Amino acid sequence: MIKRFLLFAFLLFSFLSFAGGTKLYVFPAKTVVVDGNVKGDILVLGKNVEILGAVEGNVSAIGGSIKVKGEVSGNCVSIGGSVVSAGGKIEGYTVSIGELFGENRLYLLLLNSFFWILTIGFGIYFYGDRIKENAFEFADDFMRLFFFGFYSLIALSLLALISFALIKIGIGVILFLAVFFVFFSIYIFSVLTIFYFFGDFISKTLSLSLYKSVKMLLGLLVYQLIKFIPIAGFILFVVLISASFGATIYSRFGTFKPWFGIPRFWGE
Repeated sequence: MIKRFLLFAFLLFSFLSFAGGTKLYVFPAKTVVVDGNVKGDILVLGKNVEILGAVEGNVSAIGGSIKVKGEVSGNCVSIGGSVVSAGGKIEGYTVSIGELFGENRLYLLLLNSFFWILTIGFGIYFYGDRIKENAFEFADDFMRLFFFGFYSLIALSLLALISFALIKIGIGVILFLAVFFVFFSIYIFSVLTIFYFFGDFISKTLSLSLYKSVKMLLGLLVYQLIKFIPIAGFILFVVLISASFGATIYSRFGTFKPWFGIPRFWGE
């Protein structure tokens, strides 16, 4: 089963790499260097890209920077990095999002915390009981929910890549927006679940009676501190998000109702 899944993923990534004339690089081992002439767009996920030749299309980097020493006839867009023209030529627009955040980690931390504080207030007011129930599910069946959530994340990521490959077609845009909305909704609810879990754990450990909002603020503090742990912090983050992601899908945002009226095949 695993071999079939890996084969399918390999074939899908191979297809996406050439679909629509787009060259796709997913978390390459080192900086992607383009030293020839390329017709079509280039998308790099998780690494920098350096253009030495000529690209007849757009160059995009998510989680990396773009350095142009050659020519790019289209636009250069970097999310989480910078766009630098090192003696090269960029005929289109240049957009860099997140470069300031990458250089000032404290600023990013404060902005991120402010966003989550607002989200906690909104979540507690409208979905407080659901978040609580989802946190209990998250704690009671952690390992099964981790694998369920991890595979769900992979499935949504593949679906997002497929929709991106079809972006030039109308249905591709609609599919991409739908996948993004679903992913974002589940992600927000999943992180709120983690906040409540940590806060409730601290509350019970110290035998304190705290409001839900206070528990979640404590959980936010723990969540932010985890990010400062090298390597292990990232691994822990992935594990926690995967499990809470699985809990959110399994419980349907803490409601424990069947999706679309269909009974859950794994039982109650």
